[in-house]
Amino acid sequence: MESNIFINQAFTNAINLYLENKQSSDSIEFSTFPVMVIRTLILIYGELDIINPFRTNNEDRMGGFDSNLTKFGFSKRALTNFKNCFQKCIENQTHPNIYFLKVEKYLIDMFFYRKKVINTTEEQIKSFQSYLYLSSNSNESMKKDALKYVDSCIELDLYFQSKLFESNHNFVLLPYKQNTLLPEAYTTLGYTLEMISQLDEQTLGQLNNKILNFFKIDPNEVEKNERLKEAISYYQRYGNSITTGNGYVDMLLLLSIVATVMMTLFAITVRVLG
Repeated sequence: MESNIFINQAFTNAINLYLENKQSSDSIEFSTFPVMVIRTLILIYGELDIINPFRTNNEDRMGGFDSNLTKFGFSKRALTNFKNCFQKCIENQTHPNIYFLKVEKYLIDMFFYRKKVINTTEEQIKSFQSYLYLSSNSNESMKKDALKYVDSCIELDLYFQSKLFESNHNFVLLPYKQNTLLPEAYTTLGYTLEMISQLDEQTLGQLNNKILNFFKIDPNEVEKNERLKEAISYYQRYGNSITTGNGYVDMLLLLSIVATVMMTLFAITVRVLG
């Protein structure tokens, strides 16, 4: 890489355009897509984190561009993709330009990684939105510029809204298991989905069979999920009226289910601590 090229030609040209036009913020060049990418990065990370690495040509050394853009949790792999997409977006002359929305989505990801770490006000979120090529953006220069790349920004609108919704709710993503029952089957009997997520497939299968047995449902029955849904609804409404007819047997059955989960969680804890 030549010494006068920072990251790639797209970044070099965009940062130079930003520096040349920052004192004349009303100029058309200051609202072109390449400059808006740099302005958005500066909004997220601060000007020093973007311009200083450019001036010192420090892309991946300590205190450089890469470390600055990953400090809130944005991954190095995503950062590499972002750099490449920006270069390809500027080079690509076809319409629609698939890299345009990819670059914008990466910028949205960066902002919401920052939001997880730093308290962010509603005003700051609105300010960030004004830097994006959303359908709601009132900047006429940006609207015209966007038409060079895509016919519609609806996809970007939906992506931003999904990330905003996600950031305002405490989602916990748990490992997916193929042989899980209805979530209510576990929670009704006192188990959290977090506990279930820690079980291996074999143990989960054993637990499922005991739960189905508790509700008197054959594990091999074709419509077992429908029957389980009905049984859970009945159980929640009337309590433990689903019994074997023998209170002692019912108690042993419930204890068996509890024991299956508790022993497995104990084993997991021992492995972790060990």
